Amino acid sequence: MTDDNGTVHGPAPGSGEIPDARDRLLARDFVLTALANFTNSFGMQMLVATMPVYVISLGGSQTDAGMVSGALALTALLFRPLMGWLTDAWRRRPLILVGTSCYGFASVIYFLTGSIPLLLVGRFVHGFGLSCYTTASNAYIADIAPRARRGEAVGLFAAAQAVGLIIGPAVGFLLIDTIGFHRLFYFSGGLAFAAFFISLFTRERRAPGDPAHARWSLRTGLVSVRALPVAWMALCMGMGFGAVSAFIAIFARTRGFPNPGFYFMIQALALIVCRIAAGRLSDRYNRAVTIVPGLVLGAAALALLPLAHGTALFVLSASLFGFGFGSAQPATMALLIDRVGPEERGLAVSTYYAGFDAGVAIGSFLLGVVSQRFGFGVMWPLAAFCILLGLAGFLPGGHTKQKDCPGTHNQC
Repeated sequence: MTDDNGTVHGPAPGSGEIPDARDRLLARDFVLTALANFTNSFGMQMLVATMPVYVISLGGSQTDAGMVSGALALTALLFRPLMGWLTDAWRRRPLILVGTSCYGFASVIYFLTGSIPLLLVGRFVHGFGLSCYTTASNAYIADIAPRARRGEAVGLFAAAQAVGLIIGPAVGFLLIDTIGFHRLFYFSGGLAFAAFFISLFTRERRAPGDPAHARWSLRTGLVSVRALPVAWMALCMGMGFGAVSAFIAIFARTRGFPNPGFYFMIQALALIVCRIAAGRLSDRYNRAVTIVPGLVLGAAALALLPLAHGTALFVLSASLFGFGFGSAQPATMALLIDRVGPEERGLAVSTYYAGFDAGVAIGSFLLGVVSQRFGFGVMWPLAAFCILLGLAGFLPGGHTKQKDCPGTHNQC
């Protein structure tokens, strides 16, 4: 039954599952949410890849480029705790809609501005939207995914994002080389508002009898303690991802790589292949089977970059980074969902992404300072080491295998 807010109420109190769709993954709401994720990713990845070049074109330095790139993640990080609590206490769908609309309004700000300080205002709006959308959409996917296919569901959802990553950067550089940055911002804004429209047709999946949530407080509303080890892995992955997002375009052009967007395209192709397969593997065996090799491959990809003076090593690095990130990210998210109940999913997802956002901010800004002072030959190996530190996230944890747990909380 659907109420006036678009919320579907099922007959399984407190379970967080949809009994009549337990084994069906590609249902209407999943497909629509994945399509919106692709559309958002397409527009956003055009900006992620080209924004550092835009900052340089405005007369900024590499540190400025890192600051503008990192401002997105830093803003998202500041709002994560509130968004996590709201996602649990309110609903997933309204925050998804707020997030996609903020993506569009940020592109409007980029279109109207021509200075670094005003770009930071746009990044603030974009980061607020990012905190809303990624927290709520991932909690929503966890709600509608069959328990036995969580890894596969997260992998497919992430693969939809990776398709946007394939075409976004290459199209972005094509647009700025042909019609300029302002038309790029116009196009990215249109994609964001398209994602908003698609998301209007999704339905909330909440069961009657869900427990009431307490008011937000410093004790209950900041982080999910169960999520902290996995959030550490996300932080370490974020440091490597932030370095690539902020500096691969600048670095590639200094090494004569023709269109830096192709680095992201190759990376995303590897992501798609790996995310689907890795999700199934983590469901069948355990999460560590894909997380550990993924972190190692991601680190190897960045360690290779100082040696890259031609196309071959750039392609190899992009492929390894895609395979590594594509293996580790869906499995870490599935591991997170295994460890928490439905009533804590929003806060757990926000904790996870708070770690990732902090890592992106560190990778964009602090590693940018390292590159400015010591060069890319030092920065890339340091970024690789940061990714490997994510392996420490297994030290305090004991449950890497998904279990069909008793009770109503799906905790493992």
